[in-house]
This record gives sequence, structure tokens and C-alpha cells, in this order.
Amino acid sequence: MVNISKQDSGDSFRIVLSPNCSISWHELVIFYLFTCVIAIAVGLFFTLQGMWLVLPFSGLEMLALGIGLYVTSRKVYRKEVITLDPDRTRVEKGVQRVVQSWEFKTPWVRIIDETTGTRNPARRLAIGMRGTAVEVGSFLANSEKDELAFKLKDCIIRV
Repeated sequence: MVNISKQDSGDSFRIVLSPNCSISWHELVIFYLFTCVIAIAVGLFFTLQGMWLVLPFSGLEMLALGIGLYVTSRKVYRKEVITLDPDRTRVEKGVQRVVQSWEFKTPWVRIIDETTGTRNPARRLAIGMRGTAVEVGSFLANSEKDELAFKLKDCIIRV
């Protein structure tokens, strides 16, 4: 998802990129707890029937599901923030806080738009200056990358 806002300070723009998220964290926890209750109920039923190994494996299955849901949701909540102003362009990446940050001089910034592969073309969009480039929006679909490239070029021209 691409969200562009104009800053109050005048000619500055802020672009926030985030992956599409189909379920909120609260709904994900409810889904996981509901699945755990069902799995434990089934495991207890079979344990009472004399098949006691079903319950521990049911617990292991729910542990694996919980780990998988957590890892997936961490990737969904990452963000990339691009701040453009007349002097500098800043790219920040992270999940809940800034983990990586790059800064470029806006007059020298260029947008690198590459397409790799002929059968299933993958698009790479980057912001760079003098041999240093940072890929942005790696999680976006190609149509969203089209929109982002157009808006980035437009914002750089305006600044």
C-alpha cells in the first residue's frame, strides 16, 4: 500500500509503504486461540479413548502454527518511509521502529526502475545517488510499483 502526504513545512513529501494486511493482530490472536481450543478438545477426546499420543502432537502442531503466524505477521507489519524535502531524501525501514536508514541529497537523487526476467518479469524499484541505491517497495505488486515510481518522480520534480 502506498500512502503519500504533503508535510506542513511546505515542499516536503512523506511516502509510507506497507504490505497489504488482510487480518488485524487482534483478529489473528482470536483465530489462533479458537484453533487451539479445537485442537485441544480433539486431543483430549482421543486421549480419553486411550490414544494418548494425539494430545502432545496436537500441542506441537499448535505451537508450529503459532510460530508461523507470528513470523508471517511480523513481515506484514513492516514499513518503509520515504521523506522528500528540497535538501535531502531519507529512506527508513523497520517494523515498530527504524531499523535501517539512508540519506541522500535530493538534487542528486535518481529513481532506478529495472525489470528482470522475460517470462515472469519482476520489477525492482530503488532510490539512489552516486552508486549507492536502496530498494524500496520490494513487497509491492508490479502495479503498485508503477504507481510508486510515477509518484516518486513527480514528488522529486515538485521539490
